[in-house]
Amino acid sequence: MKAVIMAGGKGSRLRPLTCNKPKPMVPVLNKPVMEYAIELLKKHLITDIAVTLQYLPEVIKNHFGDGSDFGVNLRYFEETIPLGTAGSVKNAEEFLDETFLVISGDGITDYDLTEVVEFHRKQGGIATLVMARVNNPLEYGVIMCDNTGRITRFLEKPCWGEVFSDTVNTGIYVIEPKIFKFFEKDLFFDFSKDLFPLLLSRGIAMFGYVAQGYWSDIGNLEQYRQTQYDLMDGLLHAAISGKEVAEGIWTGQGTILEPGIKLTGRPVYIGDNCKIEEGAEIGSYTILGNNLIIKAGASLKRTVVWDRSFIDNGVELRGVTISNNNRIMAGTAMFEGVVSGDNNYYGKRVIVKPRVKIWPEKVVEDCTILTESLIWSKNRRMSLFLTQGVVGQVNVELFPEMVVRLAVAQGSTIPQGSYVVASSDNNRLSELIKEVFKPGLQSVGINLYDIGVATTPVSRYAVKSLSAKAGVHIRMPGPHESDRIIIEFLDENGINISKEAERKIENTYIHEDFRRVKASGFGEVKYMLHMAEAYGKGLLRNIDRDKVKRCRARLLVAYDYNNLGCFLPALFNQIGCHVLTVNASENSPEDIAAQVTKGHLDIGVLFNCNGDEITLFLPSGEIISDDRMMILWAYICMARCGEEKIGVPVTASSAIEILASEMGKQIIRTKAHPRAIMEISRESLFQPFYDGILIFLRLLEYLIEKDVDLACLLQQLPGTFMHKKDVECPWFQKGTVMRKLLEEVGNRKVELIDGIKIFTEEGWILVLPDCEQPVFRVLSEASTMEAAQRLTDYYTDIIEKYMSV
Repeated sequence: MKAVIMAGGKGSRLRPLTCNKPKPMVPVLNKPVMEYAIELLKKHLITDIAVTLQYLPEVIKNHFGDGSDFGVNLRYFEETIPLGTAGSVKNAEEFLDETFLVISGDGITDYDLTEVVEFHRKQGGIATLVMARVNNPLEYGVIMCDNTGRITRFLEKPCWGEVFSDTVNTGIYVIEPKIFKFFEKDLFFDFSKDLFPLLLSRGIAMFGYVAQGYWSDIGNLEQYRQTQYDLMDGLLHAAISGKEVAEGIWTGQGTILEPGIKLTGRPVYIGDNCKIEEGAEIGSYTILGNNLIIKAGASLKRTVVWDRSFIDNGVELRGVTISNNNRIMAGTAMFEGVVSGDNNYYGKRVIVKPRVKIWPEKVVEDCTILTESLIWSKNRRMSLFLTQGVVGQVNVELFPEMVVRLAVAQGSTIPQGSYVVASSDNNRLSELIKEVFKPGLQSVGINLYDIGVATTPVSRYAVKSLSAKAGVHIRMPGPHESDRIIIEFLDENGINISKEAERKIENTYIHEDFRRVKASGFGEVKYMLHMAEAYGKGLLRNIDRDKVKRCRARLLVAYDYNNLGCFLPALFNQIGCHVLTVNASENSPEDIAAQVTKGHLDIGVLFNCNGDEITLFLPSGEIISDDRMMILWAYICMARCGEEKIGVPVTASSAIEILASEMGKQIIRTKAHPRAIMEISRESLFQPFYDGILIFLRLLEYLIEKDVDLACLLQQLPGTFMHKKDVECPWFQKGTVMRKLLEEVGNRKVELIDGIKIFTEEGWILVLPDCEQPVFRVLSEASTMEAAQRLTDYYTDIIEKYMSV
């Protein structure tokens, strides 16, 4: 007699375990599910077997080959297009020239197949369907038979109102080859949905056989785990690979169990070539595959781990399923129902909350708390917040439901009844995310000022002028990043929220410690759609409009027409400044530089799409560097704004101190983070270093008052030679590198405001660990570019030496 193993299933309900392997290859106690089907067929003397394939067929072929290693003869029949269960079997029609048995390659059973075949031959029907009795038949085909066993009704996956029996289709059939005449080849045709109802409608006899024994279709992740427990408990009668070294404890070849490991319960299964160190704890119903390393202090209970994984000291796994090649570092904890796909890396002290699924090829950084499944994004940071706020690709890293929770979390940290300013740029996706965000705030009793389309500087101004408690601005990073969103959070001063406030929002988000208010306490929305205009008027009050009107310079202004077009042209009209404009989203900086040169213009300015940064162009087309721009703007602030002290980041040139000394001003060095710089001027309606329009207007005002052009002004300012370089460094090595570097500095002058800034005879060097990426930013300044580069190269080599050790 011949048989067919249907092995084309994707196993979608077992994902992420089946992302890289077909469901028949999922291991059950260290053997693929399909191997149990082969062993059962062989036990009942059925050795000529067809295997139907569709999803990842080579994985199955490579493992089983021609079947000779398993004592059977295998023939493969591959679908190039999905054909359904019956259609896939018809592919093997020429091979199936006698009565044959059909069995699923992704389920597991110990039924007596010999009895099934004998029943079929005795009844003489065209097909016999093996049935099982189950408590919940909704996920199966329900079958009703008469007292002779003939099938009278069949319904695939009914609702409760349609359930007429608790006997269901197991997907195991004995079939006569004449069945193939009822449907065509290479057409989609299903046994349960098409063929069996067709045969019933024509009155052709089919019989049902209620088998005794164990059967599981491994239809979901819980059943996958339970099937293995049942096998160890003896409920499923099948051979278990490995040696039972004590009652309820199986181990494979080459496995080393060091003295002092804690086996705190039974049963336990451990595969081949595993090394489990002294002090590790292995609890009951833990199933370990091959080639695992489990370090001292790790604790695993009711956990399934496949092959080639490393589980570090102090790792805690509770009711978890881990597939191949995972690296789980010290102190990480994963809880009930967590499933991890292939080739994932978890840093130190990661917490993965219950029922979270992590798809393959992911990196989860140190100290991250995962509360949601990680599917598309390549990695997950330990913090929701980056420098600019919460940043992510929509529907990959930022989902609408996540945005609502984030809003509820922010609102829960703000006193009920407070007002929050909400705004977005002029992008449909940003506006949509804002509309998703608003109800989350309202649901925890927060009122809203919706100021419509704005920029971050406008939103900052609105928070201050409306005396709001906080602000949120949602925007795109740039005109060519149409699927990424930045959610910026502002405090009552209109500046980026503090790290402490970020932590409060994130902890509330993770622990879902949300405030709940009565329906009557929901927040209201007030629409304040003229804030951009009010912001423009506020800017004009901060400059001498009469002086700017006298501007005779020929200006090229490049800005994003979509985002800044609603107020920037009107602002230039109000000050009477005639400018040539181009759309920044359609012109690169090189294009703008060429237009400045070709048009013999005096100044070119490029506003970024958020209006908080500018790039300046000289008549020659030269682009003023960021370092020179910082010196220029610090000088304008000290000369025009009457500021006695200004804050500049630790990364800025020492030339600013020289200017301050000459002008009798005070410089306060801050961390490189924007919040630190803004705190110095938090009482102002405008942020001098983060408002590109304010910067440009004050620059124009100064040039007109002093009757000097931009190129001449730059020549009057101290020169600077700065060099920058990035050095990649794994997160776990950053602290060690910083410690060793500080030890090596010795008695030299250092500054520890942000990173390590070392002063030498040639200049200074700053080694700054990046807070978002596994890199060091290495910056230097010296009297010549060659000297600056020497400093950078020298300390880069030192960092690389520390890492190699």
